[in-house]
Parts: sequence; structure tokens; C-alpha cells
Amino acid sequence: MKFNKVFRILLGISSVLVLTSLFLPLWEIFLWAPQYPEGLSVQIWHNDLKGDVDIINGLNHYIGMKHIKVEMFPEFTFLKYIIIAFVIYGLFVAINGTVKWLKIFCATSALGGIIALADFYRWGYDYGHNLDPTAPIQVPGMAYQPPVIGYKDLLNFKALSMPSYGGWIIILVGIIAFIALGFTWFKQKKIKANKLLILTFLIGIISSCNSSIPQINFGTDDCTYCKMKIMDNKFGLIIETPKGRTMNFDDYHCYKNYVLENIPEIKETYVVLFDKPGEVIPSKQSFFIGGESIKSPMGSGIAFFLNQQNAQNNFPNETHQGTFEQLINE
Repeated sequence: MKFNKVFRILLGISSVLVLTSLFLPLWEIFLWAPQYPEGLSVQIWHNDLKGDVDIINGLNHYIGMKHIKVEMFPEFTFLKYIIIAFVIYGLFVAINGTVKWLKIFCATSALGGIIALADFYRWGYDYGHNLDPTAPIQVPGMAYQPPVIGYKDLLNFKALSMPSYGGWIIILVGIIAFIALGFTWFKQKKIKANKLLILTFLIGIISSCNSSIPQINFGTDDCTYCKMKIMDNKFGLIIETPKGRTMNFDDYHCYKNYVLENIPEIKETYVVLFDKPGEVIPSKQSFFIGGESIKSPMGSGIAFFLNQQNAQNNFPNETHQGTFEQLINE
């Protein structure tokens, strides 16, 4: 039995695109700390390491971690051939078009992903636990294993590990293969194809909408500037940098001082709505109002709303008001 022609074409095209991963980073690790507000990063390619490797090695020396170098990764000697084999395999499945080979492709792709993550974990465990006992800085019982994927706190650093451009392209091939397999299964169950496509489309939209706006965990997250716990869910701001890092603030006072002192690159700023506690929206969609009657956490007297009418309904006697752009340009 053959699987859907459209998916065969998509699988073939995406498999060919995997060749671009030979010229793009596969994985990336970001590090942020107060002394590095814009962050440091290491890009893992199929045969090399790039980015702020030397700076990170210099910092790691003080806590006894090994220097990151290409020789640490024997996988670099054969990863190119695995990528090329993956491309050929994907093309074969797309051209052959049988469900049997599609199932095998999905199974081997999933197994390959698990093996890759396990291998990365193995390296990270050794890198973060096998420390030099003569290091200048030693914290008893402390390990510095980077996350396999996602965020992790490492002393005063925050680490983020995630796929980079080449890695996402490879993941895309797997996603297409699994959707094709699911499509075939649903078709066999006599579920109309257009319903599945609509469902997949809606799930994608909902997921992207939910993940596009960062959030503040009130009572848990600290203010990046004053280091106090962010408690009042009627106030708060978030900075998102071009590298994807987010910085939380409990009040406009802290946000303004941090920006003036650090001059960070800002991709987007978000604000918490006063009249909808905990709800976060892009600052460009907000309207502020300020005054002595507004008791904000750090005394800025600034609250944010979705529009002018909402702001005036809550604070009818305050006249200091306008858009977020007007506020930051004062």
C-alpha cells in the first residue's frame, strides 16, 4: 500500500533539504549571567564547534571543567555520513512510497533521535561531573551538567539547550514522516483526510499562539533588576532578546533602570495588564496610566491596560497616560 502522494513529495523535498544541515549548526547552547546580559553561545555543527567557545572555556577553568574542543566529540568524524545516509533513506522512502518502508523510516528516525540525545546526555554528564579537584573555585556536591534540551540553572548562569537551524530541518523530516503515517492510519479508519488536515492545522495554530508570549511565574520568578520575588500579578514586564532569552521585572521602575544601565538588545517587550491579573500582552498593544494612587511594587506608579478606556475606568483621576512608546521616550 502506498501512502499519500502529497506527503511523499514533502518527504522527498525535506529529505533533500537535510543536506543544508552540513552547512548549518545542528544544536546550540546559550548561557546568560548578570555579567553577560546578552549571553554566550556554542553552536554544534556536524564537524565543528563555533561561537563563544574560548570565553566559556576561560570561565570553566575556574570551576574545574574540561575545555570544550572538537577532539571531545568522536561523532564529528562520521556524523556527515549519517546525515547523507539519512537523506538517501528519506528519498528512497518517498520514491518507493510504501507504508511498510514509511513505518521503518519512522521507527529508525525515532530511535536515532533517542540515541543522539542519550549520547549528548552521556557527554554532558562527564563534562559537568568530572571536575578538576585542584580548581580555584570548588562547591562541594555541585555539578555543572548542561541540559540536554531546555533550561537549567548552573550557579549564576542560566543555560538553554535546543536544536539550531540544521537540527530543526532534520526534525522537520521526522515530523512529516510521522504525520504521513498518522494520515494513512486515519484514512484506513475511514476518517476523511480534510478533517485530519484541518485538525493538524488548528493544533499548530493553537500551539504557536500559546507558546509565542512568555509568562511570569508569580511567587517564583525573581525580578532581573532588584532580585526580589515577583508577587503582585497586576504589575510586571518582560524583555525578550533576539536570542530568545527573557528577563522579568516586577515594576516599570526596575525595567527602566535595567534598560538604562545595561542597554540590552530587545526583540519585544511585554507587560502585565492591571485589570486582568497575570495576563501578558505585547507592550505595543498596551496603554499606560500613572500616578500616586497606583501602588506598584517598586513605586513607579505605572499600570498597564489594553486601552485608554480601561485605564480611565480604573484610575479616573490620573492624567499621566499614553502608549508604551510615549512612556519609554519620556
